[in-house]
Amino acid sequence: MPSTLTYSVPNSWTGGFIGNMALNGGEAGLDGWTIAFDAGFAITNIWGAEIVSHVGTHYVLRNLEWNAKVPAGGGISFGFQGSGDGAATALTLNGVAQGGTVPEAPPVPPVIRVGGGEAAEADGALAFTVSLDKPASGPVTVAYATADGTALAGSDYVAAQGSVVFSAGETSKTVRITLLDDATHEGAESFSLLLANPSGATLAPGGLAIGSIRDDDPLPAPLPVLSVADAAGPEGSPDDGAAYGFFSTRGNQIVDSAGQPVRIAGVNWFGLESGNLAPHGLWARGYKEMMEQMKEEGFNTIRLPFSSELLHTAQRLNGIDFSKNPDLAGLSGLQVMDKIIDYAGEIGLRVILDHHRGSAGAGTSGNGLWYGEGYTEAQWIADWTMLAGRYAGNATVIGADLHNEPYNGSWGGGGANDWAAAAERAGNAVLSANPDWLIFVEGVGTYQGEGYWWGGNLMGVRDRPVQLDLPGKLVYSAHDYPNSIYGQSWFSGPGWENELTAKFDEMWGYIYREGIAPVYLGEFGSKLADPKDLVWLEKITAYLAGDLDADGMRDIPAGDHGVSWTWWSWNPNSGDTGGILADDWATVITAKTAWLDPLMDDLGAPAEGAAAGARSLHFAVTLSAAAAQDVWVDYATMPGTADSADFTPITGTLHFAPGETAKTVAVVLTADNRVEGDEQFTLQLSNPRGATGGQLTGTGTIRDDDAAASPPVVPPPEPPTEPPATAGLEGSYSLANAWDGGFQGSVAVQNNGPAAVSGWTLRLDMPFDITQIWNAEIVSRDADGYLIRNASWNGVLGDEQTASFGFLGTGTGRASEVDLVFG
Repeated sequence: MPSTLTYSVPNSWTGGFIGNMALNGGEAGLDGWTIAFDAGFAITNIWGAEIVSHVGTHYVLRNLEWNAKVPAGGGISFGFQGSGDGAATALTLNGVAQGGTVPEAPPVPPVIRVGGGEAAEADGALAFTVSLDKPASGPVTVAYATADGTALAGSDYVAAQGSVVFSAGETSKTVRITLLDDATHEGAESFSLLLANPSGATLAPGGLAIGSIRDDDPLPAPLPVLSVADAAGPEGSPDDGAAYGFFSTRGNQIVDSAGQPVRIAGVNWFGLESGNLAPHGLWARGYKEMMEQMKEEGFNTIRLPFSSELLHTAQRLNGIDFSKNPDLAGLSGLQVMDKIIDYAGEIGLRVILDHHRGSAGAGTSGNGLWYGEGYTEAQWIADWTMLAGRYAGNATVIGADLHNEPYNGSWGGGGANDWAAAAERAGNAVLSANPDWLIFVEGVGTYQGEGYWWGGNLMGVRDRPVQLDLPGKLVYSAHDYPNSIYGQSWFSGPGWENELTAKFDEMWGYIYREGIAPVYLGEFGSKLADPKDLVWLEKITAYLAGDLDADGMRDIPAGDHGVSWTWWSWNPNSGDTGGILADDWATVITAKTAWLDPLMDDLGAPAEGAAAGARSLHFAVTLSAAAAQDVWVDYATMPGTADSADFTPITGTLHFAPGETAKTVAVVLTADNRVEGDEQFTLQLSNPRGATGGQLTGTGTIRDDDAAASPPVVPPPEPPTEPPATAGLEGSYSLANAWDGGFQGSVAVQNNGPAAVSGWTLRLDMPFDITQIWNAEIVSRDADGYLIRNASWNGVLGDEQTASFGFLGTGTGRASEVDLVFG
């Protein structure tokens, strides 16, 4: 049997194949062999043989050294890889033709490939395409499964596995993988789809594809920056004797931290609730100068109206001359409130915050309710809770007047408009955030069909008192106005003036008189142009002073205070009442303050736990922008030239809720009488969470307010007193106003010279009783009339200069019955 050669193609694919040649040695065997054939393919790799020549389509191959000999009856084989279809013809072995052409290569199966894709998180799914390079004659299947990359199953996509099935003739399928959307900015992420276990086709190398998830979330806002500002203030004196600490209630009295009764005797300064977003008058004067004047006039408290909008708007301040108020430039309305409170504390004033309305504007809320105008009850309570936390630890702020004049609310009865219930909800929320505040609850407009001034009707307290979780913190607040505001029925009819005291008592005074709770008259005022207003003012100031039954006698125990109050208003631009100030925003209308002076009470403004006369420094801690998450920062005082003998060291943690941007840390100073110069310590912030650190150290400067002792001064002997020159003085009397049983008189004193007059005295002979006098003093009285002298500030009159004074009296006040005599 001769030697033979067999050629086969055991494997093929699109564009390529594996060829195999098997030699049999026959009877004689082979000692070296050469194979030739014609083929249209190209051999790209060969093993077990070598290529001798390749010319055109003709190949010549031969043995390697180790397989040249093929024994008789034995065999060898070699193989090669080629590009093309693998068909070969004209095969020869050692020049002997072999049996015809090689059989056709077996059919090449389809190849499975998978293609990746890209999708955004918000698209919901990412599609992979699984394809065949050519249709199959029968079904094709392949398994798939997802695999994590930078994208993780369960947080970025939903893991999946399964099989793709191609029917005969199909070439494309889609596998959709569910994506998981989030709000975190994290950049592009990817995962894989792996193919395995093909049937009816082969798998392309790799067998996987990458799916890319495109992040569609915005970059996170940068963390806000925490900073603390410096603070400065006087140390105070232990001899000041001022009320101190936070206030509570006992019976019908408001008491300080030592349990001593105190009286709020203040003034309303409106504007923060308006579109200006700042107290009015700052176009004319500096706010510090204005507040110092309030203090000088004897007021101890500012009722500060504000709107909900003030706490939420980004609108810029307006109506301020920043050359007069340079430290208010660039601030928000809320930060202006901080400034007012800080300076009030520095000079010994207290503050009551009054939610006056929802949207910024004039007057109380248009709907007569505590919600509306774009703000819900929940927002109203949240705003109060924010303010309570903001000023926690700051005894300058007495408390919260929850809402101004809720005249359309009901007192009890349930439902959305039950003001008593809403006041309990808000009051308890405020006290949870700041248990040191007082809660002021105003009246409604009508109770059981009986109407009264908006905010002044507290008749329902007897039937349905407000109940707060924390005792000793509730004060009822009323508003009361005279005839000029509106001609109410109780200002007419025979003897109406004698019924006013009973009207006050019916509507709000009984709460104080019966010891149910303290009462605070949050608003009352007048231009004093209507004679009936003067009667009303006389009656209501007498009630505030303790004459509860109009018998001319004080009806409250010694040591107790009467009803607290704040006059409406400091501002001259109140259309109904005018102000304590004249239209120039500087001149005090003494005809008004004369009624209030007997009702004044001196309060200080030290911080919690301080001794009488002590004060505190308030460090403002702020965020550069409101955070979307909670922010915490620790704080601690550190000694400098001032140490624990000069202030009370404190440590703690501040918490900013989302949306809050400012907090205050109050440090109690130790009052003394030592002359020691200014001293300093620091408030150090540390460990901010949810924010980055900016200015983390604030310097506190304790200004020494103790004067060095001066040697005693021995005054020179006083020269003999000579009576003041009166030769050039002339006076005139006029009847300014009159009403049934009373009048207002005015006297002008003119120096006709030529010499200046230093002090003047006159007799005012008349058959009338003076009940009130301003801009002059009563020296004495006899059967004919009064001896009157100048006030301390208007006694010096140059040539042609004039001073004037006024008074209220009983009787007719007719000029024909009044004589002026100088001497």
